[in-house]
Amino acid sequence: MSKKTLFILFLALGLSIASAAPVNILYLNSSRGTGTGAASSNRVLLANELDSYLGGGVFDVDFVQTHVAGNLATKINANAIDFYDQIWFDTTVLNTSLLNTADFTALNAWAAADQPEFILDSSYFKRAINPSDVTASSIAVTINEALALKNVGGGILIGTDHDVFTNTANQVLTNFGFDGLFTGEFNITNDGGFVGSLLLSPETVDNTFFTTNLQGLSTSNVPIGTHVLNANGGNRTIEVFENLFSNSPGRVSHIGASFNTGTQETDIEDVESFEDPVPEPSSIILFSLAGLLLIWKRK
Repeated sequence: MSKKTLFILFLALGLSIASAAPVNILYLNSSRGTGTGAASSNRVLLANELDSYLGGGVFDVDFVQTHVAGNLATKINANAIDFYDQIWFDTTVLNTSLLNTADFTALNAWAAADQPEFILDSSYFKRAINPSDVTASSIAVTINEALALKNVGGGILIGTDHDVFTNTANQVLTNFGFDGLFTGEFNITNDGGFVGSLLLSPETVDNTFFTTNLQGLSTSNVPIGTHVLNANGGNRTIEVFENLFSNSPGRVSHIGASFNTGTQETDIEDVESFEDPVPEPSSIILFSLAGLLLIWKRK
């Protein structure tokens, strides 16, 4: 291989690394108040885990500790319209609809730039009520959700709880024209499981996740199935696929995603250690660069 060819490859790979910018996440915390204990002060623990993942090179999290009306608009409008790749609503607040007209105007302008995918998670609240809830497996599930949205080009995660706490969460769904909302109050039983691989890889989730972070939790049912979105949602027809369910009795969906992550069901008792994640593309490129430099020196 000639020095010229090696130089061109080196330059191309270097540009690839330079372009691997972190995923920008706007994390809005409105889990607080009556019925939530001291949860508000602990939500930052989840945001910090995302922000520090793999040394901080994957996600850059803009965390809003006390999300109030107008915050969403202020944050979106302070940057280029496509600055944020993901918007996370961590919202468990009693009978309160926080988003105002300015928020929706900004959100819809953001969505129009790159129509988002969705993860709907009614089990999210229990992940950081207390510091002891932030376990290795709950962190893994949270990171896997962020990675899944990253892999499909970005989107919105809505994390909430059961019916009386879902007003703000349902504001977002209503804005985009979902045919169903977060509804009801159901306790997660010990006979549920995962569907597909979204929550289980690449980070390791073990079988303590269900008993530590889910069992006995009261959550709402996630609107699984087909949804014909309105103009704010790009007039798209999407399907929300089930990723976590329990029998309470009857099948109740607790996490769903608007992209297919497989249909294989995994009972919680069968969840064991998964293989280490595939290296990030930037890591592979870095090793390739090192190899090319070595070859070039030898030449």
